[in-house]
Amino acid sequence: MKSKIKTVALFVNKQKTGAAGLSGLIRTFLEKQKIKVKSSIDFDAQSCLENADLAVSLGGDGTILALAREMKKRSVPVLGINLGRLGFLTEVRPSEMLQELKACLAGELKIEKRMMLECRLTSKKHQIDRRLVALNDMVISREGVSRLAAIDILVSGKTLAAFRGDGVILATPTGSTAYSLSAGGAVVHPEVDSIMITPICPHASSMHPTIIPANEKIAIAIRRERRDARAVLTADGQEIVEVDDSFSIEVTRYKLPFRLVKSSHRNYYETIRKHLHFSSIHHGTTPDY
Repeated sequence: MKSKIKTVALFVNKQKTGAAGLSGLIRTFLEKQKIKVKSSIDFDAQSCLENADLAVSLGGDGTILALAREMKKRSVPVLGINLGRLGFLTEVRPSEMLQELKACLAGELKIEKRMMLECRLTSKKHQIDRRLVALNDMVISREGVSRLAAIDILVSGKTLAAFRGDGVILATPTGSTAYSLSAGGAVVHPEVDSIMITPICPHASSMHPTIIPANEKIAIAIRRERRDARAVLTADGQEIVEVDDSFSIEVTRYKLPFRLVKSSHRNYYETIRKHLHFSSIHHGTTPDY
């Protein structure tokens, strides 16, 4: 199949060792193929993504998460080159990147659509009407070190829980292997469209992590139990907003998916087994059934 790729947006995390040199190799390779390259070193994110047919991320999973939140108008397929540690989203090693790019240019892209979350924050008191987008998770957590957050959770208008604790995580299947997993949530396959609701250290509560359909609307209320009822909302651990009991917090599935180019060298089960250290029988070998 002939490639339809004419323009590539190159996103480089300059803090990663070797990123600058690898970005030069990618640019040289693509320009030899008559592909236009727009780099985040020279342009802002939106300018890079404009008219791009493919985005290449050089960094870690955090670089991908930041890039995903720029996909608010148009979802561009993203190939992640892993210069970080975990590599749940950045599956391609530097030694494999040119081979994977050749496959992309040959029209052999395997694209996985990952659902994202949108959070609408409104407060008449603070004159705020803001929307946040996340690929991994939205987290509402207590602000003070010694104060528990009082949280009410409604799903499509029906009360799910009311508890006091350190907070709550609303995670996508992609985010189920991140903070939610550390808080006791389950690992959810990326193709299972759903939202994981995971309480963070609930106090005297029997609430457990709960998986709901992706089309449900979640409302979070910060309950006023003292003079000040404040908390912090974070999107993918990178965007932070202080909230209080005057805020209306609604979380839904975002209208656009994040389109992730899958490595031809990896599969999902290999990735989670490797990075989450799932034990295998026969001393780490794969059983032959």
